[in-house]
Amino acid sequence: MVARLNDVISNLLAQPLPLLACPVVNAHTLSISLADGSQLQQLTAYRVLPARRWVFSADWQGQKVFAKVFLGQQADKYAARDAQGARQMLQAGLKTPALLWQGLTAAGDAQVLLYAAVERAESADARYANASEQERLTLLTHLVVTLASQHAAGLMQTDLHLKNFLLAEGVVWSIDGDGIKEKLLSARQAHKQLAELLSKISVLDQHTFSETLLQTYLLARQWPQTLSSEVLLTWAKRFKRAEVNAYVQHKIFRNCSDIEWLQTSLAAQAVSRAGGLHATDLPALEVAMHGGQPLKMGNTCTVMHTQLQDRQVVIKRYNIKNGWHALSRAWRPSRAAASWSNAHRLQYHGIATPQPLLMLETRCWGMRGCAYFVAAFSPWPDALLFFKQATDKRLRAEAVKQLSLLCYQLYLLRLSHGDMKATNLQITNGGQVVVMDLDSMRQHHCAQTALRAHVKDLRRLLQNWKDDTSLYNALVKSLRVIYSDVAPLKLAGISI
Repeated sequence: MVARLNDVISNLLAQPLPLLACPVVNAHTLSISLADGSQLQQLTAYRVLPARRWVFSADWQGQKVFAKVFLGQQADKYAARDAQGARQMLQAGLKTPALLWQGLTAAGDAQVLLYAAVERAESADARYANASEQERLTLLTHLVVTLASQHAAGLMQTDLHLKNFLLAEGVVWSIDGDGIKEKLLSARQAHKQLAELLSKISVLDQHTFSETLLQTYLLARQWPQTLSSEVLLTWAKRFKRAEVNAYVQHKIFRNCSDIEWLQTSLAAQAVSRAGGLHATDLPALEVAMHGGQPLKMGNTCTVMHTQLQDRQVVIKRYNIKNGWHALSRAWRPSRAAASWSNAHRLQYHGIATPQPLLMLETRCWGMRGCAYFVAAFSPWPDALLFFKQATDKRLRAEAVKQLSLLCYQLYLLRLSHGDMKATNLQITNGGQVVVMDLDSMRQHHCAQTALRAHVKDLRRLLQNWKDDTSLYNALVKSLRVIYSDVAPLKLAGISI
């Protein structure tokens, strides 16, 4: 997400050392002075890796540029590698922004690379997120041709994702020279690069487009087919699982560009930097809960809709019932941590869920106690209420389709929800499904275990409308249309 510089600086100034705001920025003029006497002005931060790298759009000598500012002990190495990759792409005839200037800041405390801005450009990542199915296929076809051109030129991207491509007036631009490596790839290595690119798109599109995109790559390279789209798809899924697991199991539980992590002997806390909340403490959470509206009052879980730091939120407190319960939970990740992880997992896969804002675990001698999960308040009706109230036939049909697509997507990802009650699914006024109550969600590694859990989810979903024949039949019909693999439907008792 694009962030204004002063917002980024305000967020980072709240962090403990050494995660301070970019030290090369003049806080009064919001500018950066360079060694040749020129200045970067009108700064907007696009990416922040604290204490390592900042990427800005800026004005420089009357023109728009993108500035990469490298900090730390290895700044020289990373800046040189980025510049070298850009030169290699230019020499290979690939479309990439020209490197206009390379050098130090005026104080000599950072390396700076200035690249020409591409007018009216949009990242492939942003374009993909807002495109129709046909537009997505067209976009991906262009990206695959560009990838094939890189490979034919003896270049490989070591950090391959959609954000490393820009689109402007029908032309694909390759960016981020830091990830470019000079290497002649074997057919197997090239195919794995293609699979890595496919891993960056939704699992539904992977299944729909894999054959077409494989043929596009082979045609661009003038290669015979030595690999099936099924194998390509298997590789893509492995890449995706490894990437997502690294993010939701490790990255969101430490300080990074997305998360502020604070830990003491009494508590551990994770706060989303983009969520609009600041780090808080246990008393503040309890005060907010005390003044809220109860959504659930259980022995092991209390859920409140309330206001925290001027934002409407839902706070879920996972209670400790007694000493034995405390002992059983002391060494395991809390259910709040599971909700935090699963919310980020769903977001990573493009599945709608209320934005995760904060997670706090109380600690005592390293042992976990009561835990809290805070998410943005989602105002939409649950699926049960939605279908009772909705009279628009098109909207109802769209909601049924989205429910079916959600189920199939979870099946392909080997994710089980664990409690597919209609009250755990909200539906927006556009028919999109929002997934709630994530502490029982599981990522399965074994295909058979995943299948059994998915069948259980399907049966629980259908049970919500067993007394509404019309809606039940509409959902069954939609599931039959969407599932290309009918095995889970049969096991769930759906006749094919």
